Amino acid sequence: MGREEILKRVTAALGDRRPSQTDRAALDARMAARPAGPPVRLEGDLADIFIAKATANLFTVERIASLQMLVPAVRALLTESDEAPDISMAATLNHVGWPAGWNINYGTGRPTEALSVTSALAGIAETGSVVLASGVGSPAGLNFLPDLHVVVLRASDILAHPEDVWRRMETNPTAWPRAVNVISGPSRTADVGGVIVRPAHGPKRVHLVIVDS
Repeated sequence: MGREEILKRVTAALGDRRPSQTDRAALDARMAARPAGPPVRLEGDLADIFIAKATANLFTVERIASLQMLVPAVRALLTESDEAPDISMAATLNHVGWPAGWNINYGTGRPTEALSVTSALAGIAETGSVVLASGVGSPAGLNFLPDLHVVVLRASDILAHPEDVWRRMETNPTAWPRAVNVISGPSRTADVGGVIVRPAHGPKRVHLVIVDS
């Protein structure tokens, strides 16, 4: 049986469920009446709000003054046995000045990955989430394969609401990524019996490094 025949049978089984003119008018009226602004007004410093929310999401968070402090921040996350660390890195961070003795993979994520370092497109203060955009220099696999995922976020890229992220991306449509990942903490699941289990199918820990300058 061909594809077209299968689709015809599915359509026939479902019947004519196209919305009526009345339904369309009601939907248009609801869309026109939706609130013009964000539903939640945030009071205070966005970075402080974001850190509080991110901590509640079980991120670990630290702030550094500049990217020059990123190398010691990552070194502090490694075990003492890692004399020659073997980690993965988004190519967008290859200019930082990593030690020559480190084994750094700048490609896609590997099946076994102890630690990866990537950069975030934005942080969302309302939810404590980070937004990561895929690209040649930031493969999406680096976000999900490591045991420890280190995310570098500039404080100036912390925005109030999810809508603000999309507005920022729309200002440069030619740079729209193939995939956008919104991460709200280490991997977890409640699929079995409604019991939350950590980790599930992703990083056991997500560490945010917020760069102030």
